[in-house]
Amino acid sequence: MALLAILLPERVRTSASAEPAGETPPVRPGQEYAWVSSPDGEVVRTQGASPARLLPKATTVVAVLADSDVAWHRVRLPKAPAARLREALAGVLEDNLLDSGGGVHLALFPQAQAGQLTWVAAVHRDWLRAQIAAIERSGTIVDRVVPSSWPDHPPIGHFESADSADDDSSDGELALILSLI
Repeated sequence: MALLAILLPERVRTSASAEPAGETPPVRPGQEYAWVSSPDGEVVRTQGASPARLLPKATTVVAVLADSDVAWHRVRLPKAPAARLREALAGVLEDNLLDSGGGVHLALFPQAQAGQLTWVAAVHRDWLRAQIAAIERSGTIVDRVVPSSWPDHPPIGHFESADSADDDSSDGELALILSLI
C-alpha cells in the first residue's frame, strides 16, 4: 500500500483593514504542495514539494488540513436519520458558526454516536473543494481528507517544516511522522 500524504496550504484570509477586492482565489496558479510518500504508511520513502501535476503516484492519497483551517466544536450528536444529519448538525452549531451552515463542510469525529458528546470539524467548504479539485485535475485522486491534529487525542500525524542552519536549502524540508491511517 503506497501512501501519499499531501499537506494542503493554509487558507489565505484577508485582513479586516484590507479593501474588499473580491474573493481571493483559493488556489494559486502553479501552487506547490508539500508531500511525503510511504510504502507502508509507517516509513517515509520520499518527501518534497511540487505542483499537483508532478505529485508522486500512490494507491492511497490523503490530504492533510492545517490546524488553522479546522474549527473544532464539541456538541451532543443529534439523533437524526443519516439523510437529515447535516441539517441537524447545522442547527446545533448555528450559534458557533460565522457562516450559515451552507458554506461550511462539517465532519464528525470517528465512532461518533447519536446522543453522545462528540467533536465536529468545520472547514470552509468552497476552499476545500477548490484545493481537492486542483489536485484531482492533475490525475491524483484524493481518497480522504484528515486534520493534522484532533482535540483530546494523541496526534495521528505530525507535519513540521524544518529550517536549520546546517541545511543548504532555503525553503526547508517537510518532515512527517507517519501514523495517519
